[in-house]
Amino acid sequence: MRSQTTITCELRSLGVNAGDLVMVHASLKAIGPIEGGAVGLVAALRDAVGTEGTLLGYASWDRSPYDETLHGAKMDDQQRRNWPPFDPATAGTYRGFGLLNHYLATSPGALRSGHPDASMVALGPRARFLIEPHRLGEAFGNGSPIERFVNEGGKVLLLGAGLDALTVLHYAEAIAEIPGKRRVTYEMPLQGADGQTVWEAVEDFDSNGILDCFAIEGQPDGVETIARAYVPLGRHTQGQVGCAHCYLFDARDIVAFGVSYLEQRYFAPSAKPGR
Repeated sequence: MRSQTTITCELRSLGVNAGDLVMVHASLKAIGPIEGGAVGLVAALRDAVGTEGTLLGYASWDRSPYDETLHGAKMDDQQRRNWPPFDPATAGTYRGFGLLNHYLATSPGALRSGHPDASMVALGPRARFLIEPHRLGEAFGNGSPIERFVNEGGKVLLLGAGLDALTVLHYAEAIAEIPGKRRVTYEMPLQGADGQTVWEAVEDFDSNGILDCFAIEGQPDGVETIARAYVPLGRHTQGQVGCAHCYLFDARDIVAFGVSYLEQRYFAPSAKPGR
């Protein structure tokens, strides 16, 4: 079992520095036993970035009705009436994106963005700047917390998580100038001013496959495809934290690579004369 101090030192050796803005994706199983468990890992991360640093995580929502309302799918009336509205202060986190996000969200001082399905959690002095605003229809693209994170010079930390976990690359998908991007429609329940639940219609890019070729079951999506092409360039750092093999990426650099990767391979010459 590693101590919090040991984990902090390993994070520093990987390149996490005091004052950094770090988006974390973690597999607690891959990291192995840590003093204090997941809470201890959060404490080690906070120690590594220091009091001036900020942590960001992708929390989503464990009660998101995305699948139930996708592309006009209808819920029965009783299910719709009983579905809870999204409340950033109390909403659960989607376990499929890692249990660490639950502990980030429940840490004292943590703030949660107001987009139910793409909810982000931030902890540190830049938390409010990162999470507000987070409007429906702007999950990962222009105007999103991810855009602000990238523009602020953030770093992306994979602690035993796979390359398909690089949420920041959804921003590259959103801003890349390529034709044929897939769109989705769905609904989200929000708390109305009168306390009643208001269902809001949403249209956004399809983060499960920005192009048809990335939406084939069993095949890598755009995020994983871009990440696999980026890693061999060696413009990142990697090492061990706990028992896990870990990566640290410069968000601006990997996003710029992702945009270029998509535009060079999937750009239609007829769409933009002279290019």
